[in-house]
Amino acid sequence: MGVDDISIIGVGKDAYNDDLPGMVEGRILPWVEDTEDDGYPVWTDYGAVQRSTYFFDRDGQLVNSMNITQFLPDDPNDYSYLINYILDLRSENGPAIFRVPEDTISIQGAIELAENGDIILISPGTYRERIDFLDKNITVASLFFSEFDPFFIGETILDGDTTGTVVTIAGGQDHSAILIGLTIENGYSDQTGGGVLIDHADPILDRNIIRNNHAGSCGGEGGGVAIINESYPYLFGNDIYNNDVFGVCDCVCYFGGGIYVDSTSWPIVGGSVTIGNTLYSNYADYGMQLFRQPPADTLNWTPIFAHHNQFDICPPDFPEDVFPENGWDLENCHTLGIGYDIPIIPDRILLHQNYPNPFNPTTYFMVSSHNETVVELKVYDIKGRMIEVIFNGILNSGSHHFQWYPKNHPTGLYFIHLSSNESKQTRKAIYVK
Repeated sequence: MGVDDISIIGVGKDAYNDDLPGMVEGRILPWVEDTEDDGYPVWTDYGAVQRSTYFFDRDGQLVNSMNITQFLPDDPNDYSYLINYILDLRSENGPAIFRVPEDTISIQGAIELAENGDIILISPGTYRERIDFLDKNITVASLFFSEFDPFFIGETILDGDTTGTVVTIAGGQDHSAILIGLTIENGYSDQTGGGVLIDHADPILDRNIIRNNHAGSCGGEGGGVAIINESYPYLFGNDIYNNDVFGVCDCVCYFGGGIYVDSTSWPIVGGSVTIGNTLYSNYADYGMQLFRQPPADTLNWTPIFAHHNQFDICPPDFPEDVFPENGWDLENCHTLGIGYDIPIIPDRILLHQNYPNPFNPTTYFMVSSHNETVVELKVYDIKGRMIEVIFNGILNSGSHHFQWYPKNHPTGLYFIHLSSNESKQTRKAIYVK
């Protein structure tokens, strides 16, 4: 999970290895082979059974165990449950988890409370604020981080309201500072970095939408992203579009509509088909999509690695779209398809994982709908008996929050079931005392 973090390990007998290709060869979990030659010590010392899984705190002390058989790695509900369970364990035993707006009203408020290694999880909504990572190596993320559903990227919006740079990462951070799964929009800088400013820092920008940001007054650079002062960030899977650099002065002095890199910095932009960035409809005098400031000596200049990114046309035009031509290694670039649209909001209804989980005495969950629809929300016990109706009626489009308080019900595993005309979904909830 990370440095000085909780540990997770599974166990299986060597006699059954042939039946565990996904767990042994595939390494779904760190896996220990309990061997007959050693007398099966894990079975003896821990009372294990096949596929037992153990959770340890940062000091190596056992905090919980479960059997992994019931969970499928390709089931989104199981994935979401396990990730949220791990996040709750991390909050108790390792780096803290701050949830916005549940724990703090503002994202910046959570950043100020956070310490290195902490995670800030942001619920869907529009947040009209600008954030600064200060000097902290933290993760700032939408619920895409915990549920791995791209729905959250387009629904979790940081709106700078044209009052300044939306996201500033300028405190000497390393690659453990991560911005993931957010929409960054309506930023404004009269010089450098309208959407995101990376200044002497090495963060990771992962699968964000960076759009409708501006830099420039009398000269300017980096409408979407500006990378300056010996910064070495990674940019993976971001959609960067409709950003611009222009101003009131009549000069050729507006550079890097999408991404601007100064002569001292060295980012990695893309890398493979699955983590390439998409850049289009950005505007500047030169380098509308990508601009790199040439150093004084270009004789031994190595191009910036920028493989498998998508542009309106491939290769992009030089110097209009990308500047300078020899400053970027654009191998294996891709052309956007006709009618390309960013996959922000799926055309469906979605039952999100409840939080907290496990819980006591109450838990919360959200339903997101793309249109008006009739919905039933019911709770079932582990024997399949319906024990409570949470909601039965019409939901308008948007996000809707619900609370469940299992009064007079025993502890254990419950199933929250959503039923509509277009979908049936279930989430697992664990009630503890």
